[in-house]
Amino acid sequence: MKPLTTTLKTSTGAALALGAVLATSACGQAEPSPGAPTSAVGSVAPVQTVTSGGVRLEATMAPAGGAHHGPTGSGMAVRPGLVVDYTVTNTGSTPLLAYDLVPHDLGSAALPRGVDQQHAWVYEQSGVLRLSKQGFATAPNVRFAAAPVMGGHVIAPGASVTGRAYAVSPPVLDVPGDSFQAPRGAVDRGLKQWQLCVQVDGRVAQARPASAGGGVVQAPVAAPQGDELVCTRPASIPVA
Repeated sequence: MKPLTTTLKTSTGAALALGAVLATSACGQAEPSPGAPTSAVGSVAPVQTVTSGGVRLEATMAPAGGAHHGPTGSGMAVRPGLVVDYTVTNTGSTPLLAYDLVPHDLGSAALPRGVDQQHAWVYEQSGVLRLSKQGFATAPNVRFAAAPVMGGHVIAPGASVTGRAYAVSPPVLDVPGDSFQAPRGAVDRGLKQWQLCVQVDGRVAQARPASAGGGVVQAPVAAPQGDELVCTRPASIPVA
């Protein structure tokens, strides 16, 4: 694997559409367009960029005080929060699977049709607020009648997938239930830094079309191994 590298740049990308499947340029880079997210004082939100092997992850966080899709995607709730817009690009030569649709209730053998595309797990990792789209290992002595699944997108070589991750503010712990091995400690409401993580691996052959449509697939839940969990470097949480 190539070593992990990170850069910090000024975004020229628009606030990314939820659930978009592919957005590529001729050279396979994420397409820039006007209208980057701005902070409360109007400055352009910085973009965190990390590359790991054949994956490039770009992400920017901004305060959100407006409408947010509920757990089923059918209703809207208005409450303060933090929103991360991101792009995952496959810079390699083989297809990759990004596990970027996280059901609120992990454990079902089918992805819910109305899965909230903004939902991400929220937990504290080494003093950093982590918003993560990933699987977790099954807890000891737990057996499922059918393998639980997560949603995602298959990313062709040179292609990208865009999405959004949301966390309420002040942040609270949001992880799957006791059937899975996940962080259980309370999240410090005074955390100053954030990072986004997305699980990306090569298990494309295990993916099957999901009822959500739009190119969404579902695949068995698996905890990320090695460098399969791609994370941005910690950055300051923006203040509204």
